[in-house]
Amino acid sequence: MSIVKRWAVTYTKHLKQKRKVYQDGVLELCGSGKKVLLYDDCEKLIDSKYLKNDEVVEYGRTVTLEAHLVDIGVLEESRAPLADINVTGVRSTERHGAGSQKEWNALYTTQITQKAKKFHNGFLRLSVCGSYIDQVTLLNEEGVVLGSKYVKSSEFIKTGKTFELLNYLVEIFELRTVEGSKTNPEI
Repeated sequence: MSIVKRWAVTYTKHLKQKRKVYQDGVLELCGSGKKVLLYDDCEKLIDSKYLKNDEVVEYGRTVTLEAHLVDIGVLEESRAPLADINVTGVRSTERHGAGSQKEWNALYTTQITQKAKKFHNGFLRLSVCGSYIDQVTLLNEEGVVLGSKYVKSSEFIKTGKTFELLNYLVEIFELRTVEGSKTNPEI
């Protein structure tokens, strides 16, 4: 089994548009150093390319694949390639179990820049999406989804922290009990 290098990346399929919409993903450089694989935030393969001799994959560079423009972020680690691993839960269970969820009581506001903010009651749900990326969802008291965001496993969601979602500022309070899950205040 060959070892690969992995980078956290942002990518877009809008190659020629002036205003691009980016998404989070992972870029792998195979052991031979000639082939790169682009995965979305749920670790589904979406694009690949054989590199030319003058192309270099490193932090801060941009790589153009056949259908995506990729901005390379930090080097995550070297490991076995995703294609060699059963992604349907084996890697996720190493951290906190595939399909597991944690929920916190939270206060949220849309008044991000104002000094005097009006907060509303709600809760924040953290769900496993992939081995290194989780999804955080903000819900109001009735359980209506207000917004969501993918976070890397290195970003901690825990009691006492403030978290930003698009158009929302969230203050995280005590951990809620979710049926069928173990309570662990830090993931």
